[in-house]
Amino acid sequence: MLIDEIIKARKTQKVLANEAWAISESVESLNNTINELLDLAAVAPCHYACEPKYLGDDKELNSLRPYRFYVVDKQHIELLTKYAEQNNIQLNKLKNMMHAADALLMATWLPSTSEGVKAVENINNEAIPFEGSLTNMEHIAAASTAVQNVLLGATSRGIPNYWSSGGVLREKVLRNYLNISLDEIFLGALFLYPKDLEEREALIKKGALRDRGNKKNTFSKWVRL
Repeated sequence: MLIDEIIKARKTQKVLANEAWAISESVESLNNTINELLDLAAVAPCHYACEPKYLGDDKELNSLRPYRFYVVDKQHIELLTKYAEQNNIQLNKLKNMMHAADALLMATWLPSTSEGVKAVENINNEAIPFEGSLTNMEHIAAASTAVQNVLLGATSRGIPNYWSSGGVLREKVLRNYLNISLDEIFLGALFLYPKDLEEREALIKKGALRDRGNKKNTFSKWVRL
């Protein structure tokens, strides 16, 4: 597919399954696909490196890029849902979405903080709101383009996908269980669904805003001086 066609073909599909589906392809094949998608995230435009505190030999993830991805495969998705149930954490529709997903990629970004400035702490999740700065705006933009690269890569491979805000997945209890540092800010959860999605028994909800506000003259204009 041409890149224009891929971009236009990408769409939000929230898939809700009542029971956990078996993985739709071999583990090896799916892992290879996910690694290819992460290769696409690696080449997203990035203006600033993350702060030194996120780097170092003592860090398991020490890329200078201001974003991180955490891959949850099918086996661990089910372990996550069981852990939530055991701890009375209400996943609600997220549980149905996780039942249907072949894989879940959680994306975070790494906020920068000026010396002496501390983001507001929250006992339930990461320290937000973060400090408003040009650097942080650039970090969010870099992480967002990395996410978009993954979504477009999935679309080009015929993989239905959905970008969720994550809901309770961003909260402290589940973050600790998944070993995702609270120093990072949760950007979204990317759900990758089976290619034969349309043939399966599930409720599929499409994005409510896809066909709204998309006329060019409502969000853009040609500058005339």
